[in-house]
Amino acid sequence: MLDLQGLESLITEFKTLQFREKRLGLFKILVPFFYEDGDMYDLFVEECPCNTSLLRISDHGLTLMKLSYNFDIDTPRKKEILESTISQNHCLIDNGMIYLDVYPQQFVMGIYQFAQVISKINAMDMLSYDIVQSLFYESLNSYMQESLKQYDYAKDFRPTKDNQLVVDYHIPAHTNGTKPLFIFGVNENTKASRVVISCLSFQKQKIPFRSLIVHEDFDSLSSFNRNQITNTADKQFTSLDDFRTEGIDYISRELAS
Repeated sequence: MLDLQGLESLITEFKTLQFREKRLGLFKILVPFFYEDGDMYDLFVEECPCNTSLLRISDHGLTLMKLSYNFDIDTPRKKEILESTISQNHCLIDNGMIYLDVYPQQFVMGIYQFAQVISKINAMDMLSYDIVQSLFYESLNSYMQESLKQYDYAKDFRPTKDNQLVVDYHIPAHTNGTKPLFIFGVNENTKASRVVISCLSFQKQKIPFRSLIVHEDFDSLSSFNRNQITNTADKQFTSLDDFRTEGIDYISRELAS
C-alpha cells in the first residue's frame, strides 16, 4: 500500500511538492498551482486500483464541481471540448473524476501534466481562449515577422515530447556561451498559468533556456498570477508597446552575452 515515505522517495529533487494523508493510502498533493480564488488545485495520489504497479493522480471529482459554480457543461459543444481537453492530455474521466495513471518514475512529470489539464478545464468558462484568436497575438506575430526574422526564430516550438508544452517563439542560441530564448505572449490569467507550468516543466527537465514574456497588459492579471510569473520568468515586457520599443535591444544583448 502507498505510504508517505514511498511518495517522498519519488520527489527527492523537487522539494516544492508535499503530501497530506486524507485516508489510508490516499494523499492530497500540495502543489504551487492555484485557482483564481486562491484555492490550491485538488490533486490526489493513490495506488491504481486495477494495477498496483501504477500510481493514480486524480482530482476526485472536485475540478468539475468547482467549475459548476460558474459554468455548466450543458451543450454538446461544451461536452466535446471537455472530453477533448482531457483525452488530448492522456487523461481519463470516470463519473466526474479526472485521473491519470503513471509509473512511479513518471510521477513528477505526471503531476505537471495533470495540472495542465486542471488549468485548461478551469478556463472553460473563457472558451474564447480556445476558439477566438486575440488581436494581441496577431499583433505580436506581425511584429516578430517584421522585426525579428533575422534571428531565425521558430514558432510554436516544442522542446519536449509533450505537445502541450508549447513555446510561442524560439530564438536559438547564437554562440556556445548563450542559451536560447523562449518567448511567450500572455494576454490573460489562463495563459499566464500555462506559461508558469511550462517554464517549471522545462526547468525540471534541465532544458537550457531563458524565458521572455510579452504581456498585453501585465496589470490586468490577478495579483497571484503577476507574482507567479514574475518569480518564474527571466525577463518580462509589461506591454506589447514596451516590447516593440526595447525588445530588439534586449534580445541582441542577451544573445551576445
